[in-house]
Amino acid sequence: MTINWQDVITTIGSQGMLLAAAAWLVKAVVSNRLTLDAEQFKTRLKADADLEIERLKSNLQITAVEHQVRFAKLHEKRAEVVADLYKYLVDAQQAGERFVFVDGYAEPKERQEAYNSTGQKLRELYFFVEKNRIYLPEHVCTKLTNFMDPVRKTVIGVGVYASIEYPTERTSEERNRVLMEAFEAYEGKIPAARRAVEDEFRSLLGVENLTGDHV
Repeated sequence: MTINWQDVITTIGSQGMLLAAAAWLVKAVVSNRLTLDAEQFKTRLKADADLEIERLKSNLQITAVEHQVRFAKLHEKRAEVVADLYKYLVDAQQAGERFVFVDGYAEPKERQEAYNSTGQKLRELYFFVEKNRIYLPEHVCTKLTNFMDPVRKTVIGVGVYASIEYPTERTSEERNRVLMEAFEAYEGKIPAARRAVEDEFRSLLGVENLTGDHV
């Protein structure tokens, strides 16, 4: 049988074209599918990202609100502590000053009662500071100590030396020195220490410029 090579070539060429067309079609379908999947993935990814962003914003807002609430409560508590502490401070200074200038020279019974009462005022101030140190910066506690120490020292000094009825010459000199130092402390050191504490309290409460703003 004679082979018609022209027919063979034509047939093979036709089949090749069909295969090529089929391959192109498959490639086109796959490419289109991949493109579609990629677009869907990008859309889904963006939607997920937007959702996470909104969730993060919401969480940050909640955290910010919680922080504001905690700060507000802390400031409120600190304000209460400062208000109460200032009352103790004023009471201690007034009691100390009265003892140094007046009650320290009364009759023995009255002097002892005044000494005990003044000491109680000082202890109340000290223990209140110790119980509430966590609400106060360390430098404020230091300034409170700078106030309390000279008040306590003057009360003890007057309590010891003012009660001596028949002092020796040396004791008399020592008593005069202690009493003079006590008087001077209430004229300078103690009021200055109190003003320093007051300035710190105003700063803690955010009212340090209140007077200046309303002048």
